[in-house]
Amino acid sequence: MLFVLAAGVVQPLAARVQLPLAPHLHRAAPPLACAPAAEGAAASRIRAYFAAWNERDMDAACAQFAEDCEYDDTQYNSAFTGKAALKAHLFKVADALPPSFAFVIDEVADAGDTVGVQWHVENDGKPLPFTRGCSMYKADADGLLVSGFDVPEPAPLKPGSASLLLLGLASKLIAEPVRALPLATWGAYCSIVFFSNGILPGPDATQLDPATWSEVLGLSLNFWLVAPLLDLPFAAQLHPGLEAIFNLMLAWAALFAGFAVDGRAGRPSGSMLPTLGGMQLLTNACYLPYLATRTAEDGGVVYADDVADDPARFFEARALGPLLAAVGTFAVGWGALARPEFGGLAERTASLVELLSHDRLGSSFVVDLVLFSLYQGWLVDDDCRRRGVDPAAFAPASAAKFVPFYGLAYYLGVRPPLPRRGDP
Repeated sequence: MLFVLAAGVVQPLAARVQLPLAPHLHRAAPPLACAPAAEGAAASRIRAYFAAWNERDMDAACAQFAEDCEYDDTQYNSAFTGKAALKAHLFKVADALPPSFAFVIDEVADAGDTVGVQWHVENDGKPLPFTRGCSMYKADADGLLVSGFDVPEPAPLKPGSASLLLLGLASKLIAEPVRALPLATWGAYCSIVFFSNGILPGPDATQLDPATWSEVLGLSLNFWLVAPLLDLPFAAQLHPGLEAIFNLMLAWAALFAGFAVDGRAGRPSGSMLPTLGGMQLLTNACYLPYLATRTAEDGGVVYADDVADDPARFFEARALGPLLAAVGTFAVGWGALARPEFGGLAERTASLVELLSHDRLGSSFVVDLVLFSLYQGWLVDDDCRRRGVDPAAFAPASAAKFVPFYGLAYYLGVRPPLPRRGDP
């Protein structure tokens, strides 16, 4: 019993559900008939906490806890210490749990500043098997909760964040089935590029030969063509067409940094910066999972004031698009004109095609370029909404979706900046 997969849709799996429990949702639970007329501080706080969760009001939920609180969910290896850590966890769980899930109170044992709660989980009002548990909370002299301890039905492992990640993915797939496209593409991409034999030329990633590793090193040394331009002694002598494809791919991957605010601080799906860094090494192996797992924007405007201290704010510069467009254009020109020993355009094109017909690395770069073309517009609509712009009425948004590479560069160069509070 390890993971939850949104039981409202995947009901046959309900018997195996084990939820990340802290915190709990209490949805429309009727008042207990046996509840005392005047409850203790802890019991009152817990009812308020569950009610806030019912409304997905994280601020109200966190307001029930003291700043120095400690919450121990036994599905995790360590407790959440401090209100800030608990709040971050609350947002992650809220993002992962489908709206149909509810943690319902069965019994409350009120002992004043200490309270015990017995609960179970329901999906659309129907109890889920193997999802019962007990919790203990304690309040301080001010009536704020200072500790919580969850004991769910036993699980053989402590899935913690792993189960939460899978639950979040399942919930997002149910809410937005279109997310299955990048997820399925990612699976096919990894299978074909890294492990297949006979689909792409050359050996798979488990049996790369010394020549391939030498090619990887040479292309890395010629990153953005700096070394060959400066005629540095370590610059590799490679086919200019291969260098062009490689550096165009890297410039294209870097363009997605323009969406870095999509992973701004406080977002349940986490920062986009690790994804962007990974894309310079593994391209779509990092990009496609992000598209499937990211948290969608809620449609509201994002203010520059709120992300002023976020590292992602750096990539809001309008120069990013034109700069990377210039890098990509130069790479294409390099492939067409550099290294005269490779002959004219027709001759070097023919030799490049011949190279790609047996070169695993180069052919995988072509796959990356095709996938970037297909998925480069995935984040555009949410990016427009962050800026208070209707993507359907903003022509550069269409260019970013349908014009490979240059359309995205153009969009990043002309899109409105994030608004500031107080702007008309």
